[in-house]
Amino acid sequence: MASKIEKGRAVTTHATQRQLVVRRVLNNNTVFGELDGAGVVAMGRGLGHGRRPGDRIDPGLLDQVFRPDAATSAERLVAMLADLPLEMVRLAGDFAALAEERLKVPSTQAIILPLADHLTFAIERTREGIVVEYPLRWEVRQLYPEEVAVGELGVALVRHRIGVELPPDEAVALAMHLVNAQFDRQGLTRTVRMTGLINRVLDLIGTALGVAIDRDSMSATRFVTHLRYLFVRLDQHRQINSLASPLAVAVRVNHPDAHVVARRVQDLIEFEVGDRLTEDELLYLTLHIARLASDDRGVTPVV
Repeated sequence: MASKIEKGRAVTTHATQRQLVVRRVLNNNTVFGELDGAGVVAMGRGLGHGRRPGDRIDPGLLDQVFRPDAATSAERLVAMLADLPLEMVRLAGDFAALAEERLKVPSTQAIILPLADHLTFAIERTREGIVVEYPLRWEVRQLYPEEVAVGELGVALVRHRIGVELPPDEAVALAMHLVNAQFDRQGLTRTVRMTGLINRVLDLIGTALGVAIDRDSMSATRFVTHLRYLFVRLDQHRQINSLASPLAVAVRVNHPDAHVVARRVQDLIEFEVGDRLTEDELLYLTLHIARLASDDRGVTPVV
């Protein structure tokens, strides 16, 4: 059998197609060629070794086949896959299949290729002793425990297959890939709408607090990420609704101004989205707004 990407989705097919015609050898395991009348990037153990343009390859020898689509041109595929080891693409594909089984996240080349790239550099960093901190690790672990659990399985998969012990926080990074994949499949129109709503929320907060928010600050970046994940949860009907009420009371008491602004943000989001936010979602909005208000590097008073 040969693995390929069909209509943006990873599937397995018997080798019944016409032979692959080589157009360019990218490396020992990867070639760019023509299959079924379309340009593709094909991978397989030793697939490019000794090959020349015009050579024909039986489809049964192809391990992975990636096809250009609306999001990724042939040139982009060539650029991405020319430097990716076949082993990493296989690893990413297996992890994506695991995520599809556990989370129903479609295993497509749109998620496999970024995962392969991430895993390649994560393994290189670990081997070189370089540690990368993920500032959103607490939020992701709290908001997306299922995705993090699958990310931890990915870390274990790397240990089993590659023999490299990735830092535990790499599970968070893998989880973020899965969350983004669930959001991105909604399409460009929804993305544009979400981006506009995020800008309106930031404008509302700045006006209410009487400050100019530095949108490049870490606090603003974290808040924007939180909003993106909030919209995913609203779309999936997976709002947070499990925090203890005493914590919500403490937040309202300690951050009264931020709570008032959060209520206004809540009204805006509910009007635009059409769903009511839970009190726990309001709590997280309050905490992020309080952080924005107290971050001297993130805001500038409006005179």
